[in-house]
Amino acid sequence: VQHEDYGLLRVYGDLQSGRILGMQACAPQAEHMAHLIAWAIEQNLTVFDLLKLHFYHPVIEEGLRSALQSLGAQIDKTEARLQNRPLA
Repeated sequence: VQHEDYGLLRVYGDLQSGRILGMQACAPQAEHMAHLIAWAIEQNLTVFDLLKLHFYHPVIEEGLRSALQSLGAQIDKTEARLQNRPLA
């Protein structure tokens, strides 16, 4: 989007419940994603709740979806360990 494909975005969540805890970002227009994460925290949403929402293309917020997918994969693996399931 806008030929600005650089930056860093990290989303933090509880590895057991999946609840969103916070975000760090250094990227163009990161305030848009920070606003969405603030809403998610206020509503006690999980990473999986957010991944069910639509991310339109092309928008800056697509970078947020990638970070959420990464966090979701970590939570899935942690939950699998807690339940003694094989890791994918």
